[in-house]
Amino acid sequence: MPLLWIAISFISGIVIASLLSLSAYLWLGIAIALLLLFILLRLPRFSNNPISSFLLRAPLSAFALIFLFLGAWWFQFRQSTIDAFHIAFYNDRDYEMLVTGTLSEPADYRDSYTNLRLKVEAVDSGSGDLPVSGLLLVRVPQNQIYEYGQRVRVRGSLKTPPEDEDFSYRDYLAREGVYSYMSIAEVTVLPGNGGSAIRTAVYKLKDKMLQNTYRLFNDPEASLLAGILLGVDTGLTKDLQNAFKNTGTAHIIAISGFNIAIIAGIFFSMFKTIFGERLGAFFAILAIAFYTFLVGADAAVVRAALMGSISLLARQLGRRNAGMNALAAVALVMALINPLVLWDVGFQLSFFATLGLILYSEPFSNFTGNLISKISKSDNSKLTQIINDNVILTFAAQLTTIPIMAYHFKRISLISFIANPFILPVQPAVMILGGLAVFVSLILQPLGQLIAWVAWPFSAYTIRVVELFDRVPHGTIFLGDSSLWIVSGFYIALLALTFNWDSIKERVNSLGASLRTVALTATLIIMFACTVVIWRSTATAGDGQLHITFLEVGSADAILIQTPEGRNVLINGGASTSELSDELGRRLPFFSRKLDWLVVASTQENQLAALPRVVERYPPENVLWSGNVQASFSAQTLDKFFAEKGIPVSRAEAGQKLELGGGAFIEVQAAGPRGSVLLIQYKNFSALLPIGLSEGTLEELEFGNVVGKVDVLLLADSGYAPSNPPDLIQNVNPQLTVLSVTAGDPHGLPSDDVLDALDGYSYLRTDRSGWISIITDGDAMRVETERGE
Repeated sequence: MPLLWIAISFISGIVIASLLSLSAYLWLGIAIALLLLFILLRLPRFSNNPISSFLLRAPLSAFALIFLFLGAWWFQFRQSTIDAFHIAFYNDRDYEMLVTGTLSEPADYRDSYTNLRLKVEAVDSGSGDLPVSGLLLVRVPQNQIYEYGQRVRVRGSLKTPPEDEDFSYRDYLAREGVYSYMSIAEVTVLPGNGGSAIRTAVYKLKDKMLQNTYRLFNDPEASLLAGILLGVDTGLTKDLQNAFKNTGTAHIIAISGFNIAIIAGIFFSMFKTIFGERLGAFFAILAIAFYTFLVGADAAVVRAALMGSISLLARQLGRRNAGMNALAAVALVMALINPLVLWDVGFQLSFFATLGLILYSEPFSNFTGNLISKISKSDNSKLTQIINDNVILTFAAQLTTIPIMAYHFKRISLISFIANPFILPVQPAVMILGGLAVFVSLILQPLGQLIAWVAWPFSAYTIRVVELFDRVPHGTIFLGDSSLWIVSGFYIALLALTFNWDSIKERVNSLGASLRTVALTATLIIMFACTVVIWRSTATAGDGQLHITFLEVGSADAILIQTPEGRNVLINGGASTSELSDELGRRLPFFSRKLDWLVVASTQENQLAALPRVVERYPPENVLWSGNVQASFSAQTLDKFFAEKGIPVSRAEAGQKLELGGGAFIEVQAAGPRGSVLLIQYKNFSALLPIGLSEGTLEELEFGNVVGKVDVLLLADSGYAPSNPPDLIQNVNPQLTVLSVTAGDPHGLPSDDVLDALDGYSYLRTDRSGWISIITDGDAMRVETERGE
């Protein structure tokens, strides 16, 4: 396998050069000298030399040594030169810079900010524009829309990307050619467009498909499909992302080699039954290529797709050596494109997952087939195929990626070996039906929606299974820091065992009876677990009761009201788009994509920041607005959106009632420039929500005497003392007080004075209980919480 050893030598040279900071010309000089020496020793005059005789017998050794030094030279040669014409030259100055550039990628929208990646053209430090080059990562406020290719000018402080002992953001960005960072910036959009026409078209198609995904599906299923189909996983909440990590199923939503390697096997299994082995492999590779295009075809995705396709070819060729050579060729090409890719976690997972499939998929599959045939003499080919496709391929890929995950993510998921067989069988349906729904919706929205209803159960099943297994005690082992020597030792031992398998085969055969018992027990457990139906219907209809759910959105308020007749009213939204969208998607009726009412009870930024993107997914039919539109950027964005979409907006006034049906209503107790105070009434039940307290509002309400006693009180401003005087709590005398606050609030909320005033009262906090739901028939009420207090 000459290509394998040349690739190993070249990559080893890159690693050595990263440890020894020597001149690129020195490494190149040594490589050229060795090449000349090799040519010289091949001449007849030196043919009797012992070294010449050795090189004649093993010329690969000489080439491997030459490529070792060429790899070291290539690493040093590709290092960026930071001079006055590179943007990083201006890092860490004590003053702000004006930087002009073009968006080299679509904007990366997050919950509380947006990342922009600029291809820099010029920098102005106060004496006019200077031509510079390089890439710059800029963090800007959320809810502003940007497009690929836009020319912009940003003002802010240029910094070297940070790093700490747990994670080096500097090294992460350096692998992508980014050496400068603006953590806070003001943006001015300039005229003109500097993007590629082809990439612009691809990104517009992707953006349209992303929008349609959220129109067709509720969250969290919409965000899952956005990750699987389009590589956009930022819509998933942190809790759900951690659930995927803890269960070892994150490869489903991360576009990595681990993901595509498994998908390649699934596609091949599907197509070979229709077209046969050879055409099946061909169509599987075409499907991977199409998927690569669909998610944007960036470097990480192309790398993963290449490795997934290589694993397919290796299996089709039926020779492990051919697969190893092909894998080495891909690694060599990727290292030539960017030597720093060797330190990329995605590359490492891609490489070792594919290596696992090449080395172990065939022997593991044969072992499983032989084991099943010995247990049962009947035709078990279908059962063997199911187990091989959904369990063995996963195990083969996981075996070689566990050390990488342990080293980088400091955890090992034991439950992953059980969770993956439950989840992988439905992934073709998730991808095919979900992708089909999105594509068809581009042409005919109603037909796409119909297909989406068919696709939804599979994505919902995926999420519910992940959440179920995430709750299994001790399913994940958290390791802390792992030594690189331990990881290296694992791979050395594993590969030594693999390539010396024949010599220990007899010992393994002697354990055959025990292995059969273990395999049979595991099969019975899996078959029993498969009978458990994991399903939770997201459809909710009017049940004659009033549901008031205080969502966990940090130190802000987001309250979902579901009326006795099945109407849905949202009050404010908090700061996190992913969390709010996830909560609504789980609670709103399955066939409903709209809110009956959106009540804006405060126009402060932290109260509304999540809404501009959420209302695009769950548009309200009506809006009740209180507070100054100019109070925040999000309030202005919402006001513009409602005007463009023709959504009716009513301005709240004191005494105004919003009828909810079935005798329930919301009454505006007071309205001012910061928002309004609301009272929810249903028969004998009442709840006071002083969300948008303005100056003088408490006095206007006589500190609650105007309202009287209530059953539920929401503390204003996350427990800020001046907004929650003891007189207010005493006068309304609530049965339950609710406090919406984030854990470790940076402003020290709730105030100690407020907690002292609650002494003797029942109260719940969202940072401890999660969401808090009040269900009442108008006479009695019951309380449910996410975390079971």
